[in-house]
Amino acid sequence: MSFDNQLLFLIKQGDKAAFEQFFQNSYMRLLNYTGLFISDQEIAADIVQEAFIHFWDKRTDLQTGKSIESLMFTSVRNRCLNYLRDRQTYLKHVDRFKGEGEELQVLSQYDFLGDEEESVEELLAKELSIALDQLPEKCKEVFLLNKVEGKKQKEIALELGISVKAVEKHIATAKVKLREQLEKKFPALGILISFFIEF
Repeated sequence: MSFDNQLLFLIKQGDKAAFEQFFQNSYMRLLNYTGLFISDQEIAADIVQEAFIHFWDKRTDLQTGKSIESLMFTSVRNRCLNYLRDRQTYLKHVDRFKGEGEELQVLSQYDFLGDEEESVEELLAKELSIALDQLPEKCKEVFLLNKVEGKKQKEIALELGISVKAVEKHIATAKVKLREQLEKKFPALGILISFFIEF
């Protein structure tokens, strides 16, 4: 069983420690994501908190096999779009984003694709995995150590026996190559691609 499925299994069983771990690991990423739609930080925080409360309340109905982070990103996005529509400010916000308005429209459309369709986050995650596999081996290793394992550049340099400058170069190269690959596949999702790469 993958770590993600194991965490979801524990949460479904009512394990509060597992839920707290999930909350601590995901809260800031979800809050930053909410900021793509809503500039008011208090409202953004409320939306994320409501999404977590709803997630906990409905934990027994959750299906294993899906990324719990992906479920939360989808839930938060839907809540953001509903908030904008309910306040009749959706068009105003689209105008404020100007060139990014197309992206909001694309994200909105994903809400109505049906239960069988993968969320935009899942699609991006899959493409990111494919793009990572196409990176040079050392470049991929450095990027994963930094972005997935959360290691500092100095730590990575010591672990791999390379200079900090080399680590910086590998990370920068990885970001450029990943962005190019993802933007070919999803040309309208520049904001989300930046979010995924910078995570």
